[in-house]
Amino acid sequence: MLRTVWDNRDNLPYAWRILSKGVCDGCALGVAGFQDWTIEGVHLCTTRLNLLRLNTMGALDPAVLGDVEHLRTLDGSALRALGRLPFPMVRRAGEPDFRRIGWDEALTIAGERLRTATPDQMAFYLTARGITNEVYYVAQKTARFLGTPNIDNAARICHAPSTAMLQESVGAAATTVSYGDVINSSLVVLFGSNVANDQPVFMKYLYLARKQGAKVAVVNPYREPGLERYWVPSNIESAVFGTKMTDEFFEVHTGGDVAFINGVLKALIAEAGHDERFIAEHSDGFDALRAEIEATPFDVFERLSGSSRADMERFARMYASAPSAVLVWSMGITQHVQGS
Repeated sequence: MLRTVWDNRDNLPYAWRILSKGVCDGCALGVAGFQDWTIEGVHLCTTRLNLLRLNTMGALDPAVLGDVEHLRTLDGSALRALGRLPFPMVRRAGEPDFRRIGWDEALTIAGERLRTATPDQMAFYLTARGITNEVYYVAQKTARFLGTPNIDNAARICHAPSTAMLQESVGAAATTVSYGDVINSSLVVLFGSNVANDQPVFMKYLYLARKQGAKVAVVNPYREPGLERYWVPSNIESAVFGTKMTDEFFEVHTGGDVAFINGVLKALIAEAGHDERFIAEHSDGFDALRAEIEATPFDVFERLSGSSRADMERFARMYASAPSAVLVWSMGITQHVQGS
């Protein structure tokens, strides 16, 4: 929080207006000022605070673009900290610096380049953060006007495996729970997810779930520090003292999640910890899966997962005894060769 104040010290009134009256460009929870559509209370996460400077920074001094060799030594953060481009600038091959040009010249250059490319030589690629739906709409309309079908988004690379398999398995390419379900769940399991770093707004809902008695388990190759203890910025107590976030940690090899889950299934089947009636009414192929799992020794699952039989059985008991559970996965799962 103090770092955010310091980073925006030259434009604090505007920073406050963005936080108190604007929307969050780091999530899609319907944020309006400090409120969102999910729960009561303040909506404030580290992603929103970290992105704030992108909106408050002033224009850069054009003189800093006079030495291209120096610019090459800077990383992305240092280049971004130089400030916003106040007007179009261009550097042609062989020139030592960037020079200012007018908007007419800039649009002419862009138009000339577009006219020399055929539709199959064009591609539109958009980021998934900080861009409004209106920008996406205009971008895809522009691409179609130019005749190219090559339109992509960073979110597809991240989540296409999930949407493909959800569509095939449950008939809808979307999650089956809401944040409200997370808050009211008895058990929350995170597979391959570093939500503390990548989706920090989720940590507030995890915090509230724990306050209501939920247990949190993590299955991951690495014990993420932010999932051990986290400081929720919108809660005064947590922001000052921090909050323990994880009750149980199950370490697996990179890529060992599937073998771990199969080992857990083997333990559940052995102890009759699964719901036969629900499975019969709402799933297909379980008999074949059970036969394969029962025929596979635990030492195979141990070797492939990097976990122990004792841990898989412990996870199975915890899962079977929970009145309700929400399973959360992220890039650690979707980027597998078996990501779907």
